[in-house]
Amino acid sequence: MRKKAVLLLLALGVMSLMSLPALAADKPVYGGTLVYREASDPPKIDPAFTTDTTSDRASNLIFETLVINSPDGKRILPCLAESWTINKDSTVFTFKLRKGVKFHSVSEGKPTLNKGREVKAEDVKYSFERLVRLKSPRAYFVEQIKGYKEFTEGKAKEWTGIKVLDPYTVQFTLEYPFAPFLAVLAYHAFSVVPREDAEKWGKDFSFHPVGTGPFVFKEWKHDQRFVVERNPHYWGKDAQGNRLPYVDRVEIRIVPDNSVAWLEFKKGNIDILSAIPNEYYKECKGLYGPKKLFVERPGVGTFYIGMNTSKPPFKDNVKLRQALNWAIDRQAISDLILSGRNRPVKGVLPPSMPGFNPNLKGYGYDPAKAKKLLAEAGYPKGLTVEFQFNSGGSNRQIAEAVQAQLSQIGVNVKLKELDWGAHLDMCDRGETQMYRMTWVVDYMDPDNFLFVNLHSSNAGSKGNYSFYKNPKVDRLLSEARRESNWNKRMKLYQEAEQLIVNDAPWIFMMATSSSMVHQPNVKNVVLHAMGDYMTDLSRVWKVK
Repeated sequence: MRKKAVLLLLALGVMSLMSLPALAADKPVYGGTLVYREASDPPKIDPAFTTDTTSDRASNLIFETLVINSPDGKRILPCLAESWTINKDSTVFTFKLRKGVKFHSVSEGKPTLNKGREVKAEDVKYSFERLVRLKSPRAYFVEQIKGYKEFTEGKAKEWTGIKVLDPYTVQFTLEYPFAPFLAVLAYHAFSVVPREDAEKWGKDFSFHPVGTGPFVFKEWKHDQRFVVERNPHYWGKDAQGNRLPYVDRVEIRIVPDNSVAWLEFKKGNIDILSAIPNEYYKECKGLYGPKKLFVERPGVGTFYIGMNTSKPPFKDNVKLRQALNWAIDRQAISDLILSGRNRPVKGVLPPSMPGFNPNLKGYGYDPAKAKKLLAEAGYPKGLTVEFQFNSGGSNRQIAEAVQAQLSQIGVNVKLKELDWGAHLDMCDRGETQMYRMTWVVDYMDPDNFLFVNLHSSNAGSKGNYSFYKNPKVDRLLSEARRESNWNKRMKLYQEAEQLIVNDAPWIFMMATSSSMVHQPNVKNVVLHAMGDYMTDLSRVWKVK
């Protein structure tokens, strides 16, 4: 049964962003610098090009979207849009912008070209069209909007499905009903940017970012620190009417070495340590758990090892790919390296994702079966493959464990370690054999995992790094996007996921987990359901 003709966001039971309560009982304190650790430098800051969580952590401080996800991941809340309506068949979405929101008037300590002017509906349209003009790898997330194809192909001067109705109203018309559309708009690629500054800097906008968010860009010392300062003109307030953000400055400190990061945290030189290093997990939980300074929750992400199906030896060799799946003892890797924090998965979707199928038929640990399949695949004496992974965390330990386990069935694995940016570029271009990847949710819908990562139209930088192609899977995933009935959609996704698992373009490894620890004087740290990179630092304060 279709929804009623008009859905008002500000209906009973839906909180606005401004009314989100502070979860700490203490009274907020203004001032101070908050130091947040990241293991690697963010590759990109421009929302048009950020496709990883490291970049998102920095980008989320500066830019904002029309809507956002609630901290528990269960609702869509207002942000730059204060309300919206949806027509009867869910093909027309009309957003009313919040009045008085202004772009940053300064960046890097200098005046911006937009001069801190108010955000208008034209800026929303421009920001979406900019994604297409710049060939953003995530522009296709909204390919359902009418006129996308014509605008992308240069056959139209504007995106016809995006209309400015008045200075504070923007309307999106879709080609067909697309169930996750509202959730997709919360994705950071759809942040609103000022035309003046974006066009002034062009491809270098990533190094001179200007948005509407709670913090303004101050400096970026690559591989050292990324610094933002309090936006004095920010529109956001807490439930008591106090203006956000609380802290004067946020420094994302780049500390690649886990032992150094852990030592710096214990010394008090880092305020928030996210993604607790596995080698210090038990110590951290034991020390800070009882003090309620440590928090963790199941992540909405999947760690996998991809196999490039467009090149030998994995091209057109499903038995080889299945053999490698049967050769990996996932639970042993989780227990011995990851402190048992990560649950082995049978397929693509993590248990915390809507649509997860507990009855999915996947792979266990069976070296004998793996050897048999390896011989049937044409490699009775084994073979040599290259496994590329990015540095940081426990990635090398895991890679070495995979190397050792595959050697038991006669597969010689050569390891290749790169920094995150170089690794991602290689995956984008398909210049890998085997590669390590973790996909963390962009929007809370199975479409984000299955269509984005495994539909053949997304091969390469769009997300399908394995270059997997199965026409039946493509058809099922495309059909699911258009289906408005939730139960029917889930059946389509589950059928597609089983086919994907059977084809084994990935070695399906584990679900992610999220964890975070903070200093005693740091208050109101709420670990977001979608991951630590989404934690709202504008609502965090430090007691002096």
